[in-house]
Amino acid sequence: MRNILKACMNWKVLLGIGVVILLAYLFVPNIARYSWILFVLVCPLSIMLMMAGMDHGKSKKVFVCLECGLGYKDEEWAKKCAAWCKEHQSCNLEIIEHAIKQ
Repeated sequence: MRNILKACMNWKVLLGIGVVILLAYLFVPNIARYSWILFVLVCPLSIMLMMAGMDHGKSKKVFVCLECGLGYKDEEWAKKCAAWCKEHQSCNLEIIEHAIKQ
């Protein structure tokens, strides 16, 4: 539970909310009385910003060599690896240097 609160109470987010509230009090005092809503939304806003920064929406396709199981970003390298593995019953260092490191 403590880790969750620590993640939600990021000092950058709290500082940003403080600046927004200060500007609201200076320029739009009628809206500023609803500033408590920003503090309620600290955790959801922090998590949404964090997920946007992690680039969760984009999935990366991995092509797998059917012989040895190594993954590649490019389908051509996976096919070359499978052909080499099938023919020589071993791995080729020049091919596997293009494999994805996991």
